[in-house]
Amino acid sequence: MFAPRFLWLLLAGLPLAGRGQAAAPLTLPQALALARTAYPSLRARQAGIAAATADVRTLRATYLPQLTAQAQALDGTSNQARGALLGGIGPNVSGVRGYTSGQASWASQGMLFIDWPAVTFGRYRADVQRAEASVNQAQADYDQELFQHQVQVADAYLLALAAQKAVALQAANLRRTQSLRRVILAATRAGVQAGIDSSTANAENARAQLQLLVSRQQAEQQRVRLAGLLGVPTQQLTPADSTVFFTRLPALPATDSSNLLRHPTLLAYRQRVATSDATAKYLATNNRPTLSLVGATWGRGSGAASSAGADGSFNIDPSLGAGLPFKVYNYAVGAALTWRVTELLHSRRAATAQLARSEQARAEYSQQELLLRTEQQNARSQLALARQSALAAPAQLDAAQRAYTQAQARYNAGLDNLVVLTQATLVLNRAETDQAIATNNVWRALLLRAATSGTLTDFTGQLP
Repeated sequence: MFAPRFLWLLLAGLPLAGRGQAAAPLTLPQALALARTAYPSLRARQAGIAAATADVRTLRATYLPQLTAQAQALDGTSNQARGALLGGIGPNVSGVRGYTSGQASWASQGMLFIDWPAVTFGRYRADVQRAEASVNQAQADYDQELFQHQVQVADAYLLALAAQKAVALQAANLRRTQSLRRVILAATRAGVQAGIDSSTANAENARAQLQLLVSRQQAEQQRVRLAGLLGVPTQQLTPADSTVFFTRLPALPATDSSNLLRHPTLLAYRQRVATSDATAKYLATNNRPTLSLVGATWGRGSGAASSAGADGSFNIDPSLGAGLPFKVYNYAVGAALTWRVTELLHSRRAATAQLARSEQARAEYSQQELLLRTEQQNARSQLALARQSALAAPAQLDAAQRAYTQAQARYNAGLDNLVVLTQATLVLNRAETDQAIATNNVWRALLLRAATSGTLTDFTGQLP
């Protein structure tokens, strides 16, 4: 289903990690382009389109004149029609000969046979339309999967960048903690600060190191997930460390100009209905006759003589040279009307079952349209809320920076204890993270809105 795939875009939570490895930085437009060509599932969909297209060409060829060549060489009793036929497609010439010899001789037969179903009373056209509908469905399924996968890649990329940013923030927090720890340890050794402060500083330093390790672990998970969506080895992937997604808010669409009915998901479901209807139409034509134009030319040979000798007996020559060369040539042309009467019952039942499947496909289409409209409304709300959070985050960061500066000054002056400074450090670290992630979440919310509208133009048009 389309909708559940995108619910997590804003609700997945905050990843706190990211770490690149030795590889060329990959921008988001480059990642989207790479996913189109490298992701195996998309390549499989493209192969499905090619296969469905080839099926149409194959189907058209089956309604062209079919030419069959046949040759036989048989060794058998001679009391038979000249040039006997075992199986095959040629006419079996019958006749009565004036001999009853059981002596064996060679016989031959060669034929060119042409059969053209010239008039199918609508079945050919319905069959081709069914095959062409399958091509359109394969294309629509590819477009749907490509669109959904592009959204997943874009969101995974933003999460990977957020993870890398979190690592940088935790590394900065560790450096800040280590700097404070050095000052406190020096002061405690000099007897200026209490010994408990050094223990507290050591504990805070260990906590900051653990946070950095956790963020790196989570960053690696995000990088692996992104690499999987791109279809490339993890070692060859490093998201470009762009600050745009953390420092600049995207412009919001003035109006929603998208046409929901043109959404790739709805187009795919609508095409399933069309394919099912085309199949039902084809099944309904199976009860119609076929008028074929047929023609054949053939030659026959036999080791048995075609006429009796002076004594009234027929000469029989068992050699290959006598039996294989053709001695009689014929041709026949005409028309054949074929009508499988029992198909009147079978085709009606098959068409009725297929029409029921069409109704099922229409109901599924209506369900998808309802889900998309609900998700579209939710995306608008999420984007507005994310922007409000991003606009409020700088005030939080400014207040946290002021609180940390004041707490550090009061601690150095001996007016406050280390607990107050530690709390101010935690608040500052959280505010820095919230500031970066709040802006990043606006980009993700814009991506969610684009995903529910059916076009990524509002999102990709603002990429750096």
